[in-house]
Amino acid sequence: MKSSEIAKLAGCTVRTLRHYHAIGLLPEPPRGQNGYRDYGAEDLARVLRVKRLASLGFSLDRIGEVLEQMDASPADETGAGADDALDELDRELAAQIERLEERRRTIALLKTERLDPDLPVRFAQAVRTLIDYKEGAITSGEREALLITGHLYTESDTAELERVMEKIHQLGLFGEMKAMSDRFDKLPADTPREELDQLVEEALDMIGPFIDCLDSANWEDVTNPEDIELERFVDELMRKGLNPAQLYAEDRLEEEMKSRILARKEGQRSHVLKSDPLL
Repeated sequence: MKSSEIAKLAGCTVRTLRHYHAIGLLPEPPRGQNGYRDYGAEDLARVLRVKRLASLGFSLDRIGEVLEQMDASPADETGAGADDALDELDRELAAQIERLEERRRTIALLKTERLDPDLPVRFAQAVRTLIDYKEGAITSGEREALLITGHLYTESDTAELERVMEKIHQLGLFGEMKAMSDRFDKLPADTPREELDQLVEEALDMIGPFIDCLDSANWEDVTNPEDIELERFVDELMRKGLNPAQLYAEDRLEEEMKSRILARKEGQRSHVLKSDPLL
């Protein structure tokens, strides 16, 4: 039989046969006087066996080994002749099904809670209220930074964000935060420093009640070169489009917050040292 004939009988393409030859699944038959490969019944049987195992879920890389196992233990002697391989395949398929079911659960959650599918679920849940209070008016730079931050956040970072959001909810500060954000967004570039410093102080007073929710470890200076570069990259996105007054206020606010968070850590450490009876 020619390649086109055996391909038709096996329900595949000539290209598939060539691929089987290339990866060693199907030995190349001898060529006839006309230069064409001359396939026999054993070749057709081999192709059908390969297709059957592939339909069960075996990868082409694995099928050659499975066929060898089956040929080494014929079905009339042991039943299936490849029980170990079938058991392994069954475990792999069960794991695939679990992954697919988890994806379906995630998709259902995204739809039910109307979460941003671009973001990891926990992060999207944590920032959803803030986005809602912005009424969708986030800048392109803020969205890009949000996407990158969401995928870079560790479990510790996300847990901190969840604590902060819960505290803000408990204290009912979302409205005040939106008002403060609006004031920041409307700052003229030539706003006097005195007014900016006053705005920062007001923001710090508002943030104060939930500063204990922040993990000092997440505010310490990073030392890993890759983390430094990523932090710089996200910072550039967040600062894109800000005028000099807004940049000054943002830097002051972040600097003061970091100072207070790290000072709290030192205070806690001093308290522990003083209370240790061995010291």
